[in-house]
Amino acid sequence: IGGVTAGYPPAAPKIKTYNIAPQPSGSAVSPTGKTRMHADSSQIQQLLNPVQGPRDAQTRQGIKPMDHARSNAHAVKEASQLNALRKAAAEAAQQNARPPGYIPAYNRTSSAGPSRPPALGAKQPSANSRNFMQENKLGAAAAIRAAKPKEDEMKYLKKQDYGRVPSYLLERKIELAAQQEAEERMKEAALIPPGMRLLPDEERLETLAILAKNKQDVERAIQALPLRIETPSAIRRKEDLERRLSEIEDATKIFQRPKVLVHL
Repeated sequence: IGGVTAGYPPAAPKIKTYNIAPQPSGSAVSPTGKTRMHADSSQIQQLLNPVQGPRDAQTRQGIKPMDHARSNAHAVKEASQLNALRKAAAEAAQQNARPPGYIPAYNRTSSAGPSRPPALGAKQPSANSRNFMQENKLGAAAAIRAAKPKEDEMKYLKKQDYGRVPSYLLERKIELAAQQEAEERMKEAALIPPGMRLLPDEERLETLAILAKNKQDVERAIQALPLRIETPSAIRRKEDLERRLSEIEDATKIFQRPKVLVHL
């Protein structure tokens, strides 16, 4: 028979087909999941160490940030050098534009006073013929004479009342102060009701002293009372002392005011 069962056809072999997607080129995906772990670690690193501005982001990408301070300093240096060159060129052009025989302003004065510009064709004095020491002496003496004050201008310093306030100004100040005080008294008098007067400060302070002495006497009398007060007379005395103490305290509050009105 050769391995075939009698009466049955031979069994067909079973074939299983598996569809496997092709792996993309350049992908770092591995069957072990290392790519996901790498992404997770990058996210954790970003949370723990966030990017601090665009310069930090450039540094992390391997790009060197631009040094703006150095660039500004270099630009300022170049501008300064350019201005110096322009100034030197302007001075050179001014020197070339001067006529022949030009004398600077600081060399045009002498001991005899300001000199006139030389005539055309006139011979200019050489530098060896000038006496610079004599000119410097005369210039220094002229400056000292100009700085010395005149005697007439210093006479006011020798007066007896120099630096003092004139008497008429003092009298005027006293008159103004008295006038202002009188006006204030008139305003206060206009506010006082009829039949009353403003108590002077001396009387007010004297009244306060009397009230303070009376308060001490009343408090001493209250402290001398017995601890147990049962009799009617003792009760009345205690009530009388407490009433007097309250009246003294109220009067003290009134006379402590800066302005107190009393009946005439």
